[in-house]
Amino acid sequence: MKDTVLVEIPRDLADMFSTRQDMLADILRLGLRQLKVHEALLLYEQDVVSLARAAELAGLSLHEMILQARARGIQPKWSDAMVEDDLA
Repeated sequence: MKDTVLVEIPRDLADMFSTRQDMLADILRLGLRQLKVHEALLLYEQDVVSLARAAELAGLSLHEMILQARARGIQPKWSDAMVEDDLA
C-alpha cells in the first residue's frame, strides 16, 4: 500500500527551479542531509558516539560537524587530554 503526501510549495520558491523534478530532488537531498546531521548529533548528545564518529555518520568533516553542532547550540565536549593532544 502506498501513502500519498501532498506538499504545497510557495510559487516564489518553486520558480527558483527549472523543473518540478529538480525542485523535489533538491528538497529531498537537503532534507535527508539535515536529518543525518540531526540524528548524528542526537547520538553525540547522548554520549553514544564521539563528535568525530558523528561527523562520519553524517558524512561531514569534523570541522563542518562542529559548526553544525554550534549552530544548534551544542558545545563540543572537550577533555583536558583532548586539548593537550590537539595542542601537541
